[in-house]
Amino acid sequence: MDSNQLFKYVYAKYGLKFKPAVPGSTSVYVLMSPVDSGYFAMLSRGQGQSILDLKCGAMAALIRDLPGFTDPMKIKAADWVGAILEKVSEDSLKKALDFAFKLAMNGDEVNIAQNQYFYIAPDKVDDRYQAQAIKPSENLRKKHNNSLVPDRIRKMLEIYDYSILPSRGRAKNFYQQARMMADYDDDYPEFFAFKRFYPTYHDMNTGQLRSYFTWRSKIRQHVFEKTSTSYAFVYIYELLNNIGVDDAQDGYEKLLEFEGKYVRQFDISIDVYLQDWLKDYVLYYDLDEKIIKQRFASEIKRDHDYEVLHHPEKFTAQELAAVFAKKTTYWNSSKVINKNEKLFVQLLRYVWLELLDAKKYGIAYYSAFVGKPDIIEKPIFAGSVFYLRKQQVADHQIDAVRKYHFYQGKWQIHCDQQISRQRVNLNNFLHELDRVARTEFKLGRSIKPRFIDQAVLKAINAGVAEYHIQEKKAQIDQIKIDFSDLDQIRANASKTRDSLLTDEEKQLEQAEAQEEVEKQADETVKVDNEYGLDENEMFFLTALLMQQPWQTYLKQHHLMASILMDNINEKLFDEFGDVVLENNEQDQPQVITDYVDDLKDMFLKG
Repeated sequence: MDSNQLFKYVYAKYGLKFKPAVPGSTSVYVLMSPVDSGYFAMLSRGQGQSILDLKCGAMAALIRDLPGFTDPMKIKAADWVGAILEKVSEDSLKKALDFAFKLAMNGDEVNIAQNQYFYIAPDKVDDRYQAQAIKPSENLRKKHNNSLVPDRIRKMLEIYDYSILPSRGRAKNFYQQARMMADYDDDYPEFFAFKRFYPTYHDMNTGQLRSYFTWRSKIRQHVFEKTSTSYAFVYIYELLNNIGVDDAQDGYEKLLEFEGKYVRQFDISIDVYLQDWLKDYVLYYDLDEKIIKQRFASEIKRDHDYEVLHHPEKFTAQELAAVFAKKTTYWNSSKVINKNEKLFVQLLRYVWLELLDAKKYGIAYYSAFVGKPDIIEKPIFAGSVFYLRKQQVADHQIDAVRKYHFYQGKWQIHCDQQISRQRVNLNNFLHELDRVARTEFKLGRSIKPRFIDQAVLKAINAGVAEYHIQEKKAQIDQIKIDFSDLDQIRANASKTRDSLLTDEEKQLEQAEAQEEVEKQADETVKVDNEYGLDENEMFFLTALLMQQPWQTYLKQHHLMASILMDNINEKLFDEFGDVVLENNEQDQPQVITDYVDDLKDMFLKG
């Protein structure tokens, strides 16, 4: 017997249905006693087999030793036994299930034959259904003792309409009963716990009803006390149906109060459902647009990023770069991008605009690699007991991307869905942009290309070209002035001045000039750097870049030029992949011409 056959057998035999242990679960189901709603069976499906845990009382140890039976999978208790559906015989499984059912119906009494609800046919007897008188148990007789039931509760119980189909009747009956009890208060001294999936008044006995309404009376007086989770859900269901509120705005405020003073204080497990229902509430009851925006703040923030990526022409280059910084790891980890952020911010926008031109490159990059417009259907107030009274609900445009449309009890949510491997796709795009930019703008050593669609690579190159065009347009024409005559006059004046100086004055002037050069060199040196160069190495490199004297400094500090050269080349090798200093034909140290500009940017600017 497989799990589907088991479901059919249980429903045909006992009129009971397995229910998900957690709303929406497809792996764990429970079977509850009609008497007290307690579990007496739990089915676990997965990993190639299904195990049915049964509560068999004192007989569990004996049954556990039979073929196909084992220890329970989920319920770790001595009076429970597990049955592997794929291994246990159908006859043995049915007998064990019957035994567990009779125990549940008779309050776990050992001598169940004295007070059983159903006649269970013995072996080799026709087990077709036969009409049997059902003897109410003591528990059922006590469920609603008329002498203890307040008149309002009794009337509420009487209006339950059993003629409505369960699929719709449960919610409608709850709504009708809730309206009758909207202003009811109670002060019951006892407390009865309550545990039920999708709980309603109809599931409660008198003690539980009075316990609930007493607790609700305190809530309405702003006194919040811990209670059974099922009672809390019933109260939320009332508010979702606008029971006990002045209007929808009042209902929303009561839901927020309950969220803050009860859910977050006593039962945070409710929050995941409540947050979803609050969104449905503000839309269904068409609350103020400002409230809707607040409730959908996280969705609006998410959608904003997709709007920027999909329509970058509406946003600044900085806004586009900020989205890439959030959605990729490459943007923040690339040293070249960080060092040249202003360049890459502008470059990214030109390239991204080019890339999204699908007609030009024959590739719909956004919908293929970033986000795809989609329509998601979701039942309104999913997982709650809600009576749908309005058939026409206004559409709501949450933002430029997200729209809610109501159709036949469900939301049709228009939004952009994230494409699988989105982060990887965007990281690869940025890597190729970085690679092309390094070559185009001489931004350090080259990096290996990654596999990427050639259309994307064409768009990157076209975007870089567009950047150059726009930069040239933005440049202001500079006025060129011929200073050749002025320079000649200054040169002649300098010669005349030199001819008038004595030898002593010339020596003094040269000494002052040398001192000033060394002073400027000292002021130019930036000791702090990310490459590990010390003060002496920084002085030596700076002097070479500025073509200033360095010999006196090395002599005073007892340093060797060759050692400084080796140290600098070693520390900068990772950045350039090459030595940056070498000896010229006169065996004097110099900076390799190809790296002069890069080194000046690194050490002389800022």
